[in-house]
Amino acid sequence: MDGRSEDTEAKIAELQALLPGSDAAALYEASRRAALAVEFRGVDEVLGLLRNRSSQIEQLGELTLQALTRAAQLGHLQAGVDLANRIYFSRQTERASEAFALADRAQSIPRALYLLGLFYFAGFGCEKDASKSIHYHQLAAEAGEADAMFELYVFYTKGVGTSVDKAVAFSWCERAAEAGNHRAMANLGGFYATGDGVTQDPEKAVVFYDRAAQAGNGLAAATLGMMYAIGDGAPHSDESARRYFRMAESLRYDWRALADQCGLRTDPYEA
Repeated sequence: MDGRSEDTEAKIAELQALLPGSDAAALYEASRRAALAVEFRGVDEVLGLLRNRSSQIEQLGELTLQALTRAAQLGHLQAGVDLANRIYFSRQTERASEAFALADRAQSIPRALYLLGLFYFAGFGCEKDASKSIHYHQLAAEAGEADAMFELYVFYTKGVGTSVDKAVAFSWCERAAEAGNHRAMANLGGFYATGDGVTQDPEKAVVFYDRAAQAGNGLAAATLGMMYAIGDGAPHSDESARRYFRMAESLRYDWRALADQCGLRTDPYEA
């Protein structure tokens, strides 16, 4: 058994030992550590570093969710927010009311305010209400929630719950990027690459695309790979293209489909 498998087994044992108890904080922390392990093991499996262990990873994933749910039931606010987040983004509509209640009770946490903004926008566990949606996004953004800042960029761009205001929208996109939102970073890369609303600046485009890729945006990584491969917006470099394509693959983004769309042969960039 290699080190990765040993670590996974240890986390499984820890969760199994904690689940019958009522220590919400310990359950939450153990579930958080286990969730990171599940994510890393999933990447290991994609890269061929961990073989024939899918059942072990599945077991850890199931126990992670059980521990998170148990911690939320015991009143742990952050656990409740994390659980509401999971319910929404996995589109478990049958649990929408539960997710709404979990977020609503945790309004002291910026992520909960962001989720309430999403819930009111989508009518997830509540009636749709664009004005309440932008209200909660505003509260979350002012509290430092980067994803809420990005949604405000979208709202002001499209006029959702407010009037269209491109200047305010761009400001929120910049703030979201500064706060670490990879979608905002990627968008800024696109703006500077095309000159959309800003002075065209290929160097800034590369900087923002790179930041987005480093923050986990697979499309940004694949886009940079294309830019280096064809020498458009960045100096031609097969080595740099290959590096960003590998990064996109590690982020589970299909860079080959993008290459096909652009008429780029993928053979020179395969590992």
